Amino acid sequence: MKLRLTPLAALVLASSALGQSSLVVPAGSTFVYDTSSGPLVLTDLTIEAGGTLRALGPRAFRVRATGSLRIDGRLELSASDSPGVQTLNTTNISEPGSAGGPGGGRGGTGNPLTTQSSPSGTNGHGPVVGPREGGGGGESGISSASLGTDERRPGGGAGGALAADQPVHPDPLNPLNLGLIAGRGANGWPTALGVRTLTPPPRGGALGQRAFVDADPTNDFFGFRLLSTGVIQVGELQSVVGGSGGGGGGNAINGLVWPPPVFNPTADEKGAGGGGGGGVGILLAYQITLGPLGRIHADGGDGGGGENTIFLNRVGGGSGGGSGGYLVLQARNVDLSAASDRALTALGGRGGPGKDNAFGAVNAGGNGGPGVIAIHVPPSVGGPILPTGKTLSDLSAPTALVLLPDSRF
Repeated sequence: MKLRLTPLAALVLASSALGQSSLVVPAGSTFVYDTSSGPLVLTDLTIEAGGTLRALGPRAFRVRATGSLRIDGRLELSASDSPGVQTLNTTNISEPGSAGGPGGGRGGTGNPLTTQSSPSGTNGHGPVVGPREGGGGGESGISSASLGTDERRPGGGAGGALAADQPVHPDPLNPLNLGLIAGRGANGWPTALGVRTLTPPPRGGALGQRAFVDADPTNDFFGFRLLSTGVIQVGELQSVVGGSGGGGGGNAINGLVWPPPVFNPTADEKGAGGGGGGGVGILLAYQITLGPLGRIHADGGDGGGGENTIFLNRVGGGSGGGSGGYLVLQARNVDLSAASDRALTALGGRGGPGKDNAFGAVNAGGNGGPGVIAIHVPPSVGGPILPTGKTLSDLSAPTALVLLPDSRF
């Protein structure tokens, strides 16, 4: 039986209804799948060009297809972006972090205290599996000499992290490196005081914890890799893990003394909530094929900008972007021969803007770091089928690893 989903049917379909069915997500439709329903078990899955399958929920997104998985549209496992602070004079309301992708961590909270001034944004959250700290929250700022706008600028939240940085350009600030290098939150104004230490400047959040902790960067994966020497290398991870969220931005405290003797719910400029961590996708099939328009994204969410003064400037701390997630493609054959550049991504989200609404400026959020993309195929196959003249570095960001099939998925 082949099911061709309408948008309404897509929202209510549970995996138990599929069994040995084939599923088609047609052009112009979005199939939203809640991973709390369990794995998506079927014979074949097709996402047509212009169709989207979006996975949400607390668990990893798992597909088990006994036949083929063909993606000509988009499979979306990414986290939500932070909208940034969109109100004025509401220090009595927190700025929650954005949701992670399936199995990814939520972003940290901006302005976590609502009955007194907040000393910092909170750290981003790690994933449910393999929990670790997300990006650190930015420190709130205050001035002891002036009530001017700049003099109280706080620290921004840091980006979440999963894998090691993997730059593709020698200039760290080159746009090609966005999402491939995790960044701390930017410090606040040079003469502002950080309210935790009462010394200048307010500190940007510290980088989130990475999932890989040993000194060997070649084993940063879950599973097994056959080396050219014939040796089987064991990955460091004990299980597949999701991305972590970015840290919340600090507040700009409108006063001269910390803590303010009287809380004014309209006084401080709030920091933004952090971007969510990229999700986990585990795709198991006999054949996996990506068409020219096929895309699979497990990216971290972007951070947001802090509170403005009159919607022209960002005074509250920007928040950190979430880290990329973890994407697994395991099949007898993985056909990428028609795939486009960066068809597979697990990139970190961009940090939120700071002063003058600029990215990377004073009190801006840090960028999220990369996740992991792993293609598991039998050693006799040698790897995925690639377009002529292309490499996995062209088709994936970060560059996908080629590993052995693993029965633990």
